[in-house]
Amino acid sequence: MNPSPHARLNTELLVQFGLIVLLVGGCWMVLQPFFAAILFAIIVVASTWPAYEWLLRQLGGRSILASVIACAATVLLAMVPATLLLMSLIDGVVWGAQLVGHWRDSGGAQPEWVARVPLIGAHLSQWWQEAGSNDANQLGKLLAAAVTPARQLAVASGRMVGNALLQTALIVLLLYYLYRSGHALQHALLRATDRIAGAVGRELLTTARRTVASVMLSIVGAGLAQAMIATLGYAIAGVPNPFLLGALTLVLSLIAFGPPLLWIGASIWLFRHGDTGWAIFMLIYGALAISSIDNLLKPLIISRANHLSFVMTLMGVIGGIFAFGIIGVFLGPALLALAINLSAHWLQRSGGNGAAPSPIAIHDDTSRSDA
Repeated sequence: MNPSPHARLNTELLVQFGLIVLLVGGCWMVLQPFFAAILFAIIVVASTWPAYEWLLRQLGGRSILASVIACAATVLLAMVPATLLLMSLIDGVVWGAQLVGHWRDSGGAQPEWVARVPLIGAHLSQWWQEAGSNDANQLGKLLAAAVTPARQLAVASGRMVGNALLQTALIVLLLYYLYRSGHALQHALLRATDRIAGAVGRELLTTARRTVASVMLSIVGAGLAQAMIATLGYAIAGVPNPFLLGALTLVLSLIAFGPPLLWIGASIWLFRHGDTGWAIFMLIYGALAISSIDNLLKPLIISRANHLSFVMTLMGVIGGIFAFGIIGVFLGPALLALAINLSAHWLQRSGGNGAAPSPIAIHDDTSRSDA
């Protein structure tokens, strides 16, 4: 008995749906290791697209040359602070090696600055004296216990550096491709959005681009403010190269809990050179002035720029970091803004002619308006 046309159609649709699911799943498995790099490249291009279009007009529409220049400028802006940060880390490693060598040559003598470290100075001094007064076997045990963690740290660092180099190379290629084919990709995305969701989808796409760009500009603006405040503090405390440390603060401001690595290191340097008062000042200034921008000012700037409440923005930033890593700083608030905008459209459609207020425009300090 031959199956009915209706049953045959259902079978064909089921097979087609299964093939599509397999195709999407396979593509996801292939691209999943590069998901962060792809998203980061898209965010950078979306944020700098107006500048790229201006450059394209200045070059008479030569998209290849404009793409190369835009890509090179983006890489240069990222590589210069990263190189300075790497040089600073190398100097720190050299200083640590010199400190260990000095301790070994002096027979385990304790530097004067160790005892002056607030809160933990007495404990550090006691541990140092016990380690230096014990025999060579005890010292050998301490060094042997540190070999395995040091080896594991070296292997993990090597993997991290290799992965970072691979991701950086991929980001550079993606930046060039997105700049070069940006207009074609934009038209294709608009056509697909129109077919799927019509005018609502187009508005959501516009909201996504605007939100991601404003989030990135807000984060960069907050990072600049943090860098200027940090530079001022380093200069007041007499820390060497305050402008270099300020530039590194700008880079590390994109990373959660990044700037404390610098001002804590500066405090240790001041303790080591006998400036206990300025070291304490640096700790207080870093905690209250520099890091407060990360905890309070940055979410506030993002919320004002994107018309999201402060609480929603804070949850978007923190939740995005946990879900997507560093890239989640941009994705978290953008996804929440899209979800709120979509719910506003749904409420407007279900409410008839009554225009429901968009939740995306509601702030913590604004009064609720009647629909």
